[in-house]
Amino acid sequence: MIRQLLAQRIKRVISKELLITKINHLLLKFCSNYLTLNIIITFNHMKNFLALIFAFIFLSCDQNNLNHGVMQNDDEKSLIVEKLADSYLSGSFDVAKEYFSVDSKHFFNDLEYDVDGIVDGYNSHSLIFNDIKHNDRKIYTGYFSDGSIQTYHDFNWSATSKLSGEEYYYPCHCRWVWEADKIIKTNCYVDPTGIFTEAALFQESIQ
Repeated sequence: MIRQLLAQRIKRVISKELLITKINHLLLKFCSNYLTLNIIITFNHMKNFLALIFAFIFLSCDQNNLNHGVMQNDDEKSLIVEKLADSYLSGSFDVAKEYFSVDSKHFFNDLEYDVDGIVDGYNSHSLIFNDIKHNDRKIYTGYFSDGSIQTYHDFNWSATSKLSGEEYYYPCHCRWVWEADKIIKTNCYVDPTGIFTEAALFQESIQ
């Protein structure tokens, strides 16, 4: 009887140990699979992250290849624009006709002019204002990889009205687009309020 009881207890202990061993084996297998899965997921995330980085680098390089160029401020075209700017300040902008193409387009903000129109318009400023200045003037030309050439002309425009005595000061940004040795387009962006107000006064004074 005692032997049977001992045999049963030994059998139970062995069964428990086998069960614990089996559970431990299953746990190890589960942990191993979970770790492997995490490694796979992490690796996939890293692949996606690296792919995004490489795509960004590729697009950035491609964008740079499309848009790269050289800026110069002592080249011939920049010096020509400087000459034309000085001729405007002296009220003799007619010299610009030597550099404008015959069919060139010229914009004062959103108003479009032909060659004669823009030359006459800029010359009229000297009839309306005294002491016209381009303060803090910066002129430089961009030579871009697509073959386009554009001169940038930035300054603060100031002048005093001959009629009202009012003083004006406006930031101004002009762009001169080149084709070979001719200017085919110009854009000037400036607050026109003072110029239009004084131009209206000037028109009234000569009627």
